[in-house]
Amino acid sequence: MRLNKIRHLAIRFAVEEDLRQAVLVWNERASLLQQSDDFQPLNPERMLDWQRQASSWLTNDKCAFFVGEVNKSICGYMVIMISEGPAGLGPAVVGTVIDMAVDLHESRPGLAGALLDEACKWLKARDIAYLTVDVPARYPVEEAFWRARLRFNQNWLALS
Repeated sequence: MRLNKIRHLAIRFAVEEDLRQAVLVWNERASLLQQSDDFQPLNPERMLDWQRQASSWLTNDKCAFFVGEVNKSICGYMVIMISEGPAGLGPAVVGTVIDMAVDLHESRPGLAGALLDEACKWLKARDIAYLTVDVPARYPVEEAFWRARLRFNQNWLALS
């Protein structure tokens, strides 16, 4: 049965109506990350804040917001942005994953990879050859996904 559902996986650009479902996927990930590392506290208005930010991504020509959809239900998304590369180093312009989450309630093998593939195609069409991403240090699922693809790790230090 799972394979049948995966055949109906569609990766497409997000539209405003998708945000009502995508915010639920985002909130689940944010809550899970909070459980494994309370570095960033959850804002009581977080879902509304996220929807406002996500709405701006939809209209930003430097952003691409992709959703994964199965049977008209959003099961994941990835948002990338064109940004400046590291000062004094090449390349001058890179793509950056600014947000990504997948539904944790049902396994959909290949979903994250399919989102990443679309993001890479979008960047390559704009002559951008590199993608950067910040990976949560204490979330093994995301660490495993990105580990085979990364060249550098960026670390955060809490200044208390």
